[in-house]
Amino acid sequence: MRHQRPPSPVLLAALLAVLLVGCNGAERQRREQAAREQAAATQRQRQLDGLVSRCRQQQPAVQKLVQEHDRSVAALSQLSQQRYAPLPQPAAPDPAVLARFTREDQELEQERYAQALARWREADGAERRRWVAGQEARRQELMARQNEARQALTKLGVAATAAARTAWSRCEPQDLAPAALR
Repeated sequence: MRHQRPPSPVLLAALLAVLLVGCNGAERQRREQAAREQAAATQRQRQLDGLVSRCRQQQPAVQKLVQEHDRSVAALSQLSQQRYAPLPQPAAPDPAVLARFTREDQELEQERYAQALARWREADGAERRRWVAGQEARRQELMARQNEARQALTKLGVAATAAARTAWSRCEPQDLAPAALR
């Protein structure tokens, strides 16, 4: 049986030095990572504070634009629910009354009714076209107002989402935090 020699003190010192350097290196990396995370958190907080400050300065303008945007959205929704109401149609001759007329008078009454119905169709068609044109003009106006408000909000740095409009209207840090993280 062969007897093993104990490791030399130089070898033991070298191993101990490698271990210490390795531990110190890991500790240094951990400290550096913690410092980077702290710096990033400080930077995010600075950005959020700046965003809240900017939001509060712009709040009156943003609230006005958000209200205009929301009013135009509501008006467009209401507009799309409207339906054309036709003009009152002329009443057809009463068959009981017509029965008392002579054949010639019955034909004359039917002819008058047909003419009144043709005039009604023409007038109702023209009225419907005016109504549709008015609705389209109103829709275009509301869409333009909505787009103007949206573009003005975008120029102020407000994203085109309902959540962003709400956050920028209220200027609460917890609402604006997602914008600061971008």
